[in-house]
Amino acid sequence: MPPVIEIQDIKTRFGSQEVHKGVTFSVEGGQLVALIGGSGSGKSVLLKEIIGLLRPTSGRIRLLGQDVWKSSDDQLRKLRNRIGVLFQNGALFSSLTVGENIAAPLREQTSIPEELICAIVQLRLAMSGLKQSTARKMPSELSGGMTKRVALARALALEPEILFLDEPTSGLDPINARRFDSLVRTLCDSLGITVFMVTHDLDSITSVADEIIVLGDGKLLAKGSLEEIRGVDHPWINDYFSSRLAS
Repeated sequence: MPPVIEIQDIKTRFGSQEVHKGVTFSVEGGQLVALIGGSGSGKSVLLKEIIGLLRPTSGRIRLLGQDVWKSSDDQLRKLRNRIGVLFQNGALFSSLTVGENIAAPLREQTSIPEELICAIVQLRLAMSGLKQSTARKMPSELSGGMTKRVALARALALEPEILFLDEPTSGLDPINARRFDSLVRTLCDSLGITVFMVTHDLDSITSVADEIIVLGDGKLLAKGSLEEIRGVDHPWINDYFSSRLAS
């Protein structure tokens, strides 16, 4: 099976700032992969490039076998229907109920009958660990943990093959963060989807990640399992693990 994500010699510049200096890696299907790196390492920029929101200066990105930046608008739209994205702040529509938020991609991108959309919304709520009554709530009524779960339910609405998560446990207390990690791990295993997670949360990395990708100084510093990464002799990697394990 070919990789589901292929990053080939990606270079990104913003004026005189060089964010990526030739990043190359691939991700196999069915894995939960964590992308880590220091502040300014270009993690979130790379995520936006992978999902087609930001064009890199040069290089090639293939997603599910399709060249993202050589795709037509129609091809890119169809490709985005095969992925789900959970943004860091949840990005829920404040004027819509929870149910309407989850239904939004189904109504916009499919011709599914309304009664079936309602059933899918309830199923996605259940998959995300939320009660059916949550569908009637407004985003302003939700706690931080519930907001993340609703955003996850919406990201799952179109049955994605790849789920992208941008700092999914940011802003959550330790208990809710671990519960969210467990939920994502369960979904990855039970649905057989690939999860690509940008994170700084060491607990997430150690508890759920199959593979870790480390960015630094605009380059790929390391890629492998937790034990393999901890065995890499690099100042930032050493500091990252030692400072967090000591805290």
